[in-house]
Amino acid sequence: MKKYLIALTLLSALTIPLFAELNATVKSVRGKVEIKLPFKGWQRVKAGMVIPKGAIISTGFRSYAILKLGDSILQVKQLTRMKLVELVKRKNTVSTKLFLRVGKIRAKVRTSKGLRADFKLKSPNSTAAVRGTEFEYDGTTLNVIKGVVQFFNRLNQKREIGAGEESETDGINLPSGGETGRMLKTNVRYNTSRGPGSGGGGGSANGIYGSVALTISIPQE
Repeated sequence: MKKYLIALTLLSALTIPLFAELNATVKSVRGKVEIKLPFKGWQRVKAGMVIPKGAIISTGFRSYAILKLGDSILQVKQLTRMKLVELVKRKNTVSTKLFLRVGKIRAKVRTSKGLRADFKLKSPNSTAAVRGTEFEYDGTTLNVIKGVVQFFNRLNQKREIGAGEESETDGINLPSGGETGRMLKTNVRYNTSRGPGSGGGGGSANGIYGSVALTISIPQE
């Protein structure tokens, strides 16, 4: 029995330093922003509030919240509902997992020197793997601000989307190419005529429901 207790103590001593919960906090809010803590009801969000694992953030119309997840910054835009699944440090990696049910976010992923970031944003329909630090995402459309994103549909088909490019997927069709997304944005800005095929472009995308998952991995410096 004594040997068992000693072995258990040594195992605990070796395991605990490899796993540490990190704090997610609210930097600022605007408008109606609510949080649902595990096993509790909804309450208003205030700046400085700590967000525990399992909490759900919900923003109203013309509202947003700025969150600090470790060293990363996340803007939760209006009409968004998102869950914090995990925010931990394991050895030299900071692991962040979020579930976006609906809405739009903008993320700027950062890590301290000597650490790697494993940043995942998930929802039911798709997956994207990101090399880079900044992007906007609303569940079907991905706008890359910096870096390169590998954008997957549910069939694991992918395209690489670079900085300044945009892509979309409904989870079944292959994500549109980044250059195509750039051309579509140009057409919307300068060409207001409804030529052949215009009815099946951006209009249909707005009616698609579902989401993608985003994974960010930053190499160790």
